[in-house]
Amino acid sequence: MGIIKAIHPDKPIKEGDCPICRGDKIVKVLMPDGKEHFDSCVCCKDKAIIQQILKTVERIQKLQKENEVQQESSEKETEEVQWMAFHPNSPIKEGDCPICRGKGMLRAFIHGCEYMKNCVCTERQIAMEQLQKTGLAESIKKYTFDSFQTPEEWQKRLKQKSLQFLEEKGKWFFAGGQVGCGKTHICTAICAEFINRGISVRYVIWPNEIVKLKANKMEDETYQRLINPLLTAPVLYIDDFFKTEKGKHPSEADIRTAFEIINYRYVNRNRITIFSTEKTVDELIEIDEAIGSRIHEKTKGYRNVILEEENRNWRLKK
Repeated sequence: MGIIKAIHPDKPIKEGDCPICRGDKIVKVLMPDGKEHFDSCVCCKDKAIIQQILKTVERIQKLQKENEVQQESSEKETEEVQWMAFHPNSPIKEGDCPICRGKGMLRAFIHGCEYMKNCVCTERQIAMEQLQKTGLAESIKKYTFDSFQTPEEWQKRLKQKSLQFLEEKGKWFFAGGQVGCGKTHICTAICAEFINRGISVRYVIWPNEIVKLKANKMEDETYQRLINPLLTAPVLYIDDFFKTEKGKHPSEADIRTAFEIINYRYVNRNRITIFSTEKTVDELIEIDEAIGSRIHEKTKGYRNVILEEENRNWRLKK
């Protein structure tokens, strides 16, 4: 007999939920030999639905294992390969990158074959050009860690968590709650640091992006061209996630599109996702449990919710 555990042990239990599975209908079973598998919870009577869920979980696990193998292989290759400038002994001119010595490219010899890749300075330039199109480039100059004011304890905690997040792997970052408290500021500062490290960042304002995606849903080629960068970007920052007119609920089309993006990035664990929103994670779970529970899991340790208080809206103090 194995030990039964909930898949999401930190998930809040809603009224009417089973306290064993916390409303997921399936549980994780840890066997004495150390192996684990998923099974239906005792609270679920509809076995056909559970079998479908289990198949989906197994498929996601398989994809995750494949991604882990690819990532381990990539990390091992990175450790072994020595990337160098094309002319390592050439003098460095003023303003030149000291890594590539102003060439923008690096090269390495792997199994007797020559390979080339962009230097970190080139990746940084490409990322900035992409951000110029979104309007975030100017914000990056303004919204820095240095300019983020921390007179109150909650601001100090938010900044500290942001700096810690930059050293994490496989995590997402969430800033939600109070309007005008610096959520976009701190998320932009995180993005700027990723860019400085040569990591490409994609920035979208959700209400604007979802309109474009829904408008092109029936045009498969255009839709794929629009959504693929959101699926595959090494870092994706979604600003104003699920923002709607006051009192309105996100539409089913909004939710389906959001799930497509978030689930892809959830399965591909090396994709970093950053959220700023007026919603809390609990409110996202209320909107759609599949989306909210994934964000809840991936942002553990970096789930920042600023409670609404009048003096926390810094825009009103300017």
